[in-house]
Amino acid sequence: MTNYLASSPETVTTRIHALSSVASRADALQIRTILVPMDFSRESLRVLEYAIVLTRRFRAAMHVVHVRPSKEASAIERADKLMLNYSDAIAFLQDRLADVQRNHGVDFSPDHCHVSSGRPFEEICKLAREIDADLIALPTRGHSGLKRVVLGSTAERVIRYAPCPVLIPRGKPYKAAVANLSARSDIKIRKILVPVDFSESSVAGLRYAIFLAAKCKAALHLFHAVYPHIDLVAQDRMSANLLPVLEAAQLTARSDMKELKRRYIPKGMVCETEIRTGYPIDQICAQSDGPEIDLAVISTHGRTGFRHALIGSVAEHVARYAECPVMVVPSKPRT
Repeated sequence: MTNYLASSPETVTTRIHALSSVASRADALQIRTILVPMDFSRESLRVLEYAIVLTRRFRAAMHVVHVRPSKEASAIERADKLMLNYSDAIAFLQDRLADVQRNHGVDFSPDHCHVSSGRPFEEICKLAREIDADLIALPTRGHSGLKRVVLGSTAERVIRYAPCPVLIPRGKPYKAAVANLSARSDIKIRKILVPVDFSESSVAGLRYAIFLAAKCKAALHLFHAVYPHIDLVAQDRMSANLLPVLEAAQLTARSDMKELKRRYIPKGMVCETEIRTGYPIDQICAQSDGPEIDLAVISTHGRTGFRHALIGSVAEHVARYAECPVMVVPSKPRT
């Protein structure tokens, strides 16, 4: 999701109706295959353990992948020969996962262990397509130096290019969960924060949040941050009086939120709404620190190149700074 700005002066009915094709797709959402990139850092191992619990929750299969950046591989003497010995690389990967296997009673079969060399985000996204992954789980921090997979910057690129939702475990709920993980652990998801800007993109995230809420018997917290358009700020900068602009935006947002909830939230699902004024990233991250928020689900346009650099991505920033795990959902199928 990229904009989260004040709504345009279109009618509520026109804009919400235009989104119905997104939220009413017949294809059923599901999580059957989870891909976890590994660099063997402590954080990547924690994410792996967290993902194992999710595989039990959704009865999904798990794949792990280790990617050595091509430049680093070439910097190590005879690394090219080592990488060619695929069976040895898989055995090494399984050996490093031995403790996790014992602690959680799982078995990482060779077919589900992958080793490759190249640009990490490209290899991860490529493999996700090959195995038809439904979810990628990775941290925002990794190794540094020669062994590094650079999972920090890699996470942002994976979010931008992944063909499926990306889970970034972080914040207090995640830390509390991994502190007591075991073979019988479960992850509590009581309330899901869903930032919306009433665009087609944000409704894609809402669909996914509804799916997760139904699976986990969780409540939804729909959230919108009203922030005036840049051109409106520029036009009114001389008088410094933005109050009428903000009041109009808030009124439109309340109408949009009411219609969004009426149209898409299933009967019987607990759903609350909230509208605040302020910079979207700051407001969303502040909401993510709520005592009952266990997960944030946010969608992204997946813009790239110069346009992406100009507009930025709210989703990428939230994934890095939120105080709870973040699920980033692509708004459109990616090839």
